[in-house]
Amino acid sequence: MLSKDDKSFWEKRSEFRHKIVDGIYDRIPVEVVEHLGNANKEFIFAIEGVFNGFVKRIDDRIAKTKERREKSKTDDNGEDND
Repeated sequence: MLSKDDKSFWEKRSEFRHKIVDGIYDRIPVEVVEHLGNANKEFIFAIEGVFNGFVKRIDDRIAKTKERREKSKTDDNGEDND
């Protein structure tokens, strides 16, 4: 069992990875780091757009189902929708 001062393999691995990335970023121009960061954010926004499209399709399907159910209730009661 780990004492509170010991780090797990995953914590050590994460720290090592961050040291490598920081070492690389420290050797390239700040403008490139900024450009890479902005490109990563744009990629995330693009993925967000795809998910938002999926959510909209689900919401549309729910709304259409509700409309059909309400219409069938009205039709079953012998009322005319026109």
